[in-house]
Amino acid sequence: MDFEFIEYSDDQRKTYINSEMQYKSYLQKQLRYNKSFRYRMGWNKTQEKEYLFKECLDTKKRESLGKKDEKTLDIYNSFNKQKKELKASLKQSKELLLKNEKINKFTKISRVPNVLVNLFRRINELGLDDKVIIIGTNSMYAYEAHCGVFIEEQHLATFDIDVFNKRDKKISITIKEKLPKKTLKSILLDVDSSFKKSKEASYRFVNNDDIVVEIITPISKKQLENDNFSGVVNLEIDGTKWLNSSKLYKQMVIGSNGKCAFITTINPVEYAIYKKWLGEHERKDFMKKQRDIKQSALITKLIQDYMPTIDIIDEIDKIKYMSKDAIEQYKSEVLLLDK
Repeated sequence: MDFEFIEYSDDQRKTYINSEMQYKSYLQKQLRYNKSFRYRMGWNKTQEKEYLFKECLDTKKRESLGKKDEKTLDIYNSFNKQKKELKASLKQSKELLLKNEKINKFTKISRVPNVLVNLFRRINELGLDDKVIIIGTNSMYAYEAHCGVFIEEQHLATFDIDVFNKRDKKISITIKEKLPKKTLKSILLDVDSSFKKSKEASYRFVNNDDIVVEIITPISKKQLENDNFSGVVNLEIDGTKWLNSSKLYKQMVIGSNGKCAFITTINPVEYAIYKKWLGEHERKDFMKKQRDIKQSALITKLIQDYMPTIDIIDEIDKIKYMSKDAIEQYKSEVLLLDK
């Protein structure tokens, strides 16, 4: 199969690299703020003595840091000084990101669906990158961005986005405090309040632009533990154990609105194997079967031409839980080891 990859121009590469550096800087500051400065400090008077307290802004829980003396005064002053400086730096980063959005659109490297970018920017800001991943055709946006190319439009995503909640990834205490009552469903609604639950499935949501987002938390018959983070009914799905153990692949993408976000998906080799298997064994619709098989070949070609650090055979040897038959079929029919 012949595929055409349109490479970034020098100006587009420069714009992407600058955007990535600035977005990384912003995220580092935001995550630091969430971790260290989601509190306020103050003095509480008890029996004629003052005590320094620290209160979490999200949970309102208070912790005493000791009576007022030189040590606690230093803690109080240092905390507020650093918090003020970081807030000012964050404001500056956000202003730079706004300028970059215009440049991204001007240089025409902004083309990922806005819903996807807006959702994952929030995921990035909350530090949930390894908990929430994209599966399906939208993964290809990450692969093409890594390579600095544009995949032909006919191979890219339709109006559906599959979001996978990794059961094996636990949420840290910091995030739990930051999101004491939030779920992946509520984060989606915060990003776009026009999303409504589909009548056909409780895990499917549709917005005013007919964009479909499916929040998937698979369970097997043997799994009794519960993961309520998705905020929807968990699905009993066989054959997806490999998704929880898959090697993650994270890349910054740029939305049609010019905004940046890192999306996390699966290793491109596993994606290619999965798409071949899906096209051969799961699809009844002929057009979808052909689309999946073509995507498998396309990503394989992209790896071979633009990802020199990935050794496909070496990656295959590291894969866990995927069907051996699926791997062998991919090797013989897509990878063409005899060439």
